[in-house]
Amino acid sequence: MRSLSWKLAGALLLIVAISVGLMAYLINLNTTREFNQYVAQGNQKNIQSTSAALSQLYSKEGNWDGIQSLLPDFLRSPNDRLVVADATGIIVGDSINQWVGKTAGSVGLSNGTTITASGQDVGELYLITSQVGNGKGFMGGGKGGTSSTPTSVATLEQDFIDRFNNSLLTTGLIVAAIALIVGLILTRQITRPIKALVNGVRQIARGNLKHRVDIRSKDELGNLGESFNAMAVNLDKAEQERKRIVADIAHDLRTPLTVIEGTVTGIQDGVFQPDKEHLDTIKEQTSLLTRLTSDLRDLSLAESGQLKLVLAPTDLADLAQRKANQFAVKAQEKGIKINTNLPGNLSNVNIDPARIEQVLGNLITNAIRHTSSGSIKISIQQVNSDAAHQVNKPSLILSVADTGEGIAEEHLPHIFERFYRVEKSRAKSEGGSGLGLAIVKQMVQAHGGNVWVESKIGKGSTFNISLPT
Repeated sequence: MRSLSWKLAGALLLIVAISVGLMAYLINLNTTREFNQYVAQGNQKNIQSTSAALSQLYSKEGNWDGIQSLLPDFLRSPNDRLVVADATGIIVGDSINQWVGKTAGSVGLSNGTTITASGQDVGELYLITSQVGNGKGFMGGGKGGTSSTPTSVATLEQDFIDRFNNSLLTTGLIVAAIALIVGLILTRQITRPIKALVNGVRQIARGNLKHRVDIRSKDELGNLGESFNAMAVNLDKAEQERKRIVADIAHDLRTPLTVIEGTVTGIQDGVFQPDKEHLDTIKEQTSLLTRLTSDLRDLSLAESGQLKLVLAPTDLADLAQRKANQFAVKAQEKGIKINTNLPGNLSNVNIDPARIEQVLGNLITNAIRHTSSGSIKISIQQVNSDAAHQVNKPSLILSVADTGEGIAEEHLPHIFERFYRVEKSRAKSEGGSGLGLAIVKQMVQAHGGNVWVESKIGKGSTFNISLPT
């Protein structure tokens, strides 16, 4: 039995069988006890009322003459038997007229109910409620004058209990059958989503990342189905991203390699002279390859959590000023001025200076690349929190704002993705690899900070990073 459906159905059937069986046993036990008690109480009341009637009869007549003919009128059931003995123990009345004239002791009767008249004991009354044999074997009842045998109960009472037990058994079987049918339906409701999930896992394992499971229940299995579909969507996106990254890397590697190969081949064939111009071309392309491989390594380490940070208390304003000075000449070549707003009383931040310099360098390079003319402003402000940008602790916010072309709103959610370019042809022509902003995001997050961008078309962009103090 390897199927979960059969395991659940079998477990349910076992539980139902045990529950119904135990319930039937306890009901039978309790009903038999209560019924016997009810019968005993009925016998007790019957013999007391009969004793009272016989007492009145004796008081009226003064003797037991005629009692034999009157006894059948006092019988509650055809299976009952009444026996009356006088004060000396001689049986003067028997509802079946068998023991008249014999003594009560000689036929085994004892502990009868005393009949009194005018304050005197005038006889004993015996009620016999079960019969064994043909007259012999009647036992005198215990207290209260009822009688029974050790091995049987009255026929009517036993017949009632038998019918009750049969009814209870039939009801139990019907209940068990209904419970089993309902259980099988519920089991199907449980196992059907599980089967769908198993099939979904197999489809994903075979590479079918477009497969989705259809589970509409509103319970935990429904939540599991939604989580599975979300996982499949993420896997599909990751696979598409992987393919795109591989294609971008192959393209970015192929372009400089093609230039290098073409230049070297031209020199070898005598088409080009090995002069400074062509050697500079080779050097430029090798530098591009070196930067690309270095960026890929840093990004891979950051995303896997293996980027090692050498943290030290650092004056962020001083670091930003030095970086601005380094890029001033390159900015001036494009007619761009770099301005700074760096307060001198800021708290030091515990950062890896080399990594944050790399972050700031990427942001300034990006600003220069996308600004034709105008200015770039580097500023720092100290805040306690900024819930809108997930800054929930005292931090320094470093901003690099440009007056460039700006970024369309549809590109903003993707701007920090690997190899994402707003204008691919322009970025490639200016040496962009599409990894700079992805590296910025990963390195800032490795410091426990956050990064975001604000931009409007034609008015420029502002890139912000937060670093906890």
